Amino acid sequence: MSQFRQILVAWTVSALLFQAAIFAASVPDPRDQDLSPSDRLQALADRVRLEQSKLATLEAEFTQYKESLMLVEPVVSRGVFSYAAPDRVRWEYTSPNPISMLISGEEMTTWYRDINQAEKVKVGRHSQRVLQLLGAGSSIDQLLEYFSVSLAFPKDQTRPYRLELTPLFKRVARRLQGMTLWIDPQLYLPIRLRYIEPDGDVTDYRFTNLRPNGELPKDRFELELPTTVEVKFVDFDRGVGLR
Repeated sequence: MSQFRQILVAWTVSALLFQAAIFAASVPDPRDQDLSPSDRLQALADRVRLEQSKLATLEAEFTQYKESLMLVEPVVSRGVFSYAAPDRVRWEYTSPNPISMLISGEEMTTWYRDINQAEKVKVGRHSQRVLQLLGAGSSIDQLLEYFSVSLAFPKDQTRPYRLELTPLFKRVARRLQGMTLWIDPQLYLPIRLRYIEPDGDVTDYRFTNLRPNGELPKDRFELELPTTVEVKFVDFDRGVGLR
């Protein structure tokens, strides 16, 4: 997955986990078949927003599947995902290669532990606009502005909601062919996120054992790089530098 796509996925997941609180009125049940399809979709978005407004922290295990025409078989990576509102995220890859990825505010640090290298990425104003067009850094409502949505309601109410998103605009489609989002029917949190890139490559994240609002270690969102690590600085608006 390209560096930009890696940032996109990381920001999208964190953005979907934290949104502003909504009105205190009751939210309709998205499964209510008396509602129109558009009203059911809005009810789901409202319920997701309501539950996520209560979210202070989240931890889960994740599995990442990467499929490409250049790969003989899918590459499978595993690790632990941690989140703290409003904008701190840590992806800790444990296999097949140890990688620590920390997002805090507008900066992302990725430490490739096995090769003793790291990247610090700053997302400037221009790149933030691009990310917003692709859904990253946006609420679920903003996603609906840039994608047409097909919402699936499984007969088994223990199964997740599935949203198929197709870009509405060419500028979005140039970077993303489509996206599928699965929402847990009890927690109303994303438990799976699947991207299809314009070249057909697929990246699929699946989250298990979600632990909302648990206590996280104080140093979970700290990443001290040894002085021996070679660090590359990336500012999408200015270029690249090395330390």
